[in-house]
Amino acid sequence: HGAMLFLQASRQCGRVVLRRVGGGAARGLSGYASDSITYSGGQASEGQGGFYGSGGARVKTKSVEWNSKAVAQLEDIESLHALMNEVIQLEEDIAAINDPVDEAVIEKKAIVKRLMTSPQTVALIDSLEMGGEPVWGLSQSERSLVKEAREKMLSC
Repeated sequence: HGAMLFLQASRQCGRVVLRRVGGGAARGLSGYASDSITYSGGQASEGQGGFYGSGGARVKTKSVEWNSKAVAQLEDIESLHALMNEVIQLEEDIAAINDPVDEAVIEKKAIVKRLMTSPQTVALIDSLEMGGEPVWGLSQSERSLVKEAREKMLSC
């Protein structure tokens, strides 16, 4: 408590070196910090500069692996387009009949439900999402299509 730590700055080989000066009580900090901290110079806002050894930005703690499931496959998005076009056509047919107890309406609703809840459709939608969001490589309209397909699947 109350111990003061004083730093003295000096330039060595184009770098600013900070050294502790005085403050005997501050020696208790030596277990946590070295006797000098080197500043690399430059402005941090320009992407340069910073204190070496302070923060670990350059430290790689675990390996980074590519996940091929994070990117949309063209075949998957084409299959989803075809599926959703078929569902939209069925829904337009249902709306045109405008009688919820008509046999054709009941049949078409059953087809929509069967299409949207089939294991193939579930796997297709799962392949186009990761962590609850559409994967990389999709246009904005394709991302919306994936979200719409998930909502329709869950509502059936």
